[in-house]
Amino acid sequence: MENEFGDSRLAKLFAYWRGKRGNHRAPPRRNIKPMEIPALLPIVHLIDVHEDPLAFRHRLVGAELVERLGRDVTGKWVDEEIYGCMAPQIFDGPAAVAWEVRPYRRLARLDWFARPWLAMESLEMPLLGDDGRVSMILRGASHFTVGADWGVAGRMSWPLAV
Repeated sequence: MENEFGDSRLAKLFAYWRGKRGNHRAPPRRNIKPMEIPALLPIVHLIDVHEDPLAFRHRLVGAELVERLGRDVTGKWVDEEIYGCMAPQIFDGPAAVAWEVRPYRRLARLDWFARPWLAMESLEMPLLGDDGRVSMILRGASHFTVGADWGVAGRMSWPLAV
């Protein structure tokens, strides 16, 4: 599993989520303990899931993510205000995690953002509320620089086997 990700911290976060999941589709939010993963917190991102209508709000954004992107979106909604014309595509990522109750790995070039040389690898995993529905998404992200010849155009995502 370490080799599945470009950043070994994502593999560790995925292993942590899988361990907390047990035999269920996803772990309950209450089972996730930040003090158990202190080395991963700089790349951790928690996203609240709201229903009727479906919406996502950034609850917590790790310090490394804020530094690499040059902005802190904590408390902001996943919408046009912060993502511009890419908002619908970006919204589709957490929507798939919430609807399908399964983790996804994503690769994206951030050419739509103010830092077009930046690319991202992320892991998005569902967390369940007391009602058994996805109430939060645990996300880990790693950013890296790319040249014009980097082969990934736009965004690629795929579900992970659990």
